[in-house]
Amino acid sequence: MEKVSVIVPVYNGEKSIERCAGSILNQDYPELELILVDDGSRDRSWEIIQAIAAADHRVKAIHQENGGVSSARNRALAEASGTYVQFADVDDWLPMDATKMLVREMEAQSAELVVGDFYRVVDGNVSEKGSIEMGGALTLQQYANAMMLSPADLYYGVLWNKLYRRDIIEQYSIRMDENISYSEDMIFNLEYLLHVKSVAILKAPVYYYQYTKGSLVDQSLNLSSTIKMKKSVIGYYNEFFRKTFDAPSYQERLPVIYGYLLAVSHDSLALPFTPGTRKLNAGIDLSALSGECGAAIPMRSAILEARLLGRYLETLARKHGMDEARIKLLYFMEKMKEPCSVESLCLLTGMGKPAVIVAMARLLADGLVRRESPLGGKERFSFYAPELTKELQQLDQDVDTVCFAGFTDEEIRQYHKLEERIGNHILHHLQAEKATESSVPV
Repeated sequence: MEKVSVIVPVYNGEKSIERCAGSILNQDYPELELILVDDGSRDRSWEIIQAIAAADHRVKAIHQENGGVSSARNRALAEASGTYVQFADVDDWLPMDATKMLVREMEAQSAELVVGDFYRVVDGNVSEKGSIEMGGALTLQQYANAMMLSPADLYYGVLWNKLYRRDIIEQYSIRMDENISYSEDMIFNLEYLLHVKSVAILKAPVYYYQYTKGSLVDQSLNLSSTIKMKKSVIGYYNEFFRKTFDAPSYQERLPVIYGYLLAVSHDSLALPFTPGTRKLNAGIDLSALSGECGAAIPMRSAILEARLLGRYLETLARKHGMDEARIKLLYFMEKMKEPCSVESLCLLTGMGKPAVIVAMARLLADGLVRRESPLGGKERFSFYAPELTKELQQLDQDVDTVCFAGFTDEEIRQYHKLEERIGNHILHHLQAEKATESSVPV
């Protein structure tokens, strides 16, 4: 497992730093280092950073005189030791599987850069954003063509929805321009892209972006600086396309390239009551399963394990453009390794028969399952999505990584042995009751 260096510049972030750092240290990808750079904060940020570092050996705490966000990030890059580099801003936070998903996509696609979707948070409303519709690997030219369609989108310009290779950053001495107070992210990305052959597009949200007034990024953000920024960036932007395409292709795209000066972002809003927007705290409350309250609930660990699996299935569903019902059916069908009836899938998934039938129809239409109709028997369905097999099987390993953190191999073996015995006892009693009911004359 390769190490990831996660860089967070901090300026007056006392209200949000614990949330941001907590979301990074709680990643289900343990091989990471968190580099927190206090950029001369005037509040309690440095005190909080020191406490976070004292509690977790993976944290590097750095304090410097105020030099701006680019200076803070450059200082962190000099200290980074990971194979990969990830960025975050102190006002924001990460979903628990963000780093893992980025690394896996980087390695699965043999890419030099990964770009993921993200959540935009505005006034408690959350909307998923992504400027490229299909996942997978793109050549640099394909990615550049996509960028021209919406060049002002946060998706392309920011650092925090991407995973970088540190060897490329160091080999070509790529750093933030400390003389620019806004859009230094875009310039860094343009310089990095010049040394990239393949870009992996991850169709899963890897970041919660919440704009906060007074943050490091906001210090010089106004209409005048935005106009000045675009004029300064257009030179880098134009040079990137000139080097990416041959001369005839570049000349052909030139009018579109300069359209950047008038372009506006399409992914900076999260409007309420629109498709794809939800309330920030609209998830299921797990407090009933925590602490003393949860300890009295039978099968508490099984309930929580099912919730964790559901969370991973949700990410996989988003990545492949599916709903929860379809990905859940595929997961259980892959595990069964044999044709399944609608009734058996209802039992395995906990879904009602109408929901299973609707989801199965869509899977059939997509060619991800096959219909089996044995003579005189019930209609059954077979898993037929080999491209998803590895990812579906990986989910069990992901759940085990969380569940058995700190366990010895012997403890894990004993747990599975006891779990199987418990399951057999429950099954025996349920089957016995069913047999009793079946023996009653009608």
